[in-house]
Amino acid sequence: MNNYRIIIKLLKQYLLFSLLLNIVTISSINGQILHTESFSVILDSTKRLQGSILPNLEFQTQKKDLLEIENYADLSFRIGDHHAFTIANKVELSTFGKETLLSGGYLYAEYRNIVDKKLALEPYSQVHWADARGLELKYAGGLNLRWRVLTKDKIGVYLGSGPFYEYERWSYEGVSSNTNTSPNKNPVKSEKLKHGTYISIKYTPVEAFSIDLSGYHQAMYDNIFYQPRLANSSGITWNITKHIGLSFIYQIIYDFDPIVPIRKDFHKIIFGLEVSF
Repeated sequence: MNNYRIIIKLLKQYLLFSLLLNIVTISSINGQILHTESFSVILDSTKRLQGSILPNLEFQTQKKDLLEIENYADLSFRIGDHHAFTIANKVELSTFGKETLLSGGYLYAEYRNIVDKKLALEPYSQVHWADARGLELKYAGGLNLRWRVLTKDKIGVYLGSGPFYEYERWSYEGVSSNTNTSPNKNPVKSEKLKHGTYISIKYTPVEAFSIDLSGYHQAMYDNIFYQPRLANSSGITWNITKHIGLSFIYQIIYDFDPIVPIRKDFHKIIFGLEVSF
C-alpha cells in the first residue's frame, strides 16, 4: 500500500510539473538537456541486450523547401548482475532549398553500477555539436544516484539526482533579427557546475501500447530554484509487432536564462517507425 501511495504522489507531482511547463511555454529542441530516460533501460529488464532505432523525416514548405532527416539510436547491454552500459546517438541533416543548414547531433554514454534492487550509480558523459539554434559545441559529464521507486509488471517509476559539469559554446546564429544584438558577435562560452534531477514513468497499460514520461530539472548549486532549465518528454508507442512500433514523442525544454538571447522555449514533435530488439 505504501508503494502505491508513493506512485500516486509522484504521478501528481509529474502531472503538475508538465502542466506548469506547458503554461510557461506556448520551435526545435536538440541540445541543452537530453531526455535520457527515453533511451532503452536495460537496468530494469531481465534482458542482457536491448536497443532501438528511430528514423525521423520532417518536411515543410516555406519560401524554400525545408527537409530534415534525423536518426535516433540507442543500445544498452548488461554484464553480470551489477553492471549496465548505455550508448545513444542522434545524427541529423537539414537542407533549405539547395543549402545545407546543419549536420549535427549528439553522442551519449552511461554506465550503471547496480548497487542493489533499488539503487544504482550512474556516471555519464555527453557531447553535442552543430545545433540549429546556435549551440556550436557542448560536452558534459556527471554522476546520478538512481532510485527504483516502484517496479511492477506494467509500470515502473524512477528518480535520479546528482551533480554534473557542463561546457557550452554558443554562436548568434539562432538569435532573431528582432533582438537588439549584433549578429557578428563572437561565440559565448560557459562553464558551470550544476545539479540535475529527473523523474521517469514507464507504463504499459496493454501489450499493444507503451507510454514513456520523463521530467528534468537542472540548475546551479547556489540557486537551485532560480532560472533553471526544465524539460519534459511524453511518448507513446503502438507496438505493431514485438520489434516494430510507431512512436509519437512530444518534448519541451524551457530555459529561464539562455546564454544567448534566443527563445526560452523549444518544442519538438517526433513521429517515426521504431525498431527495437
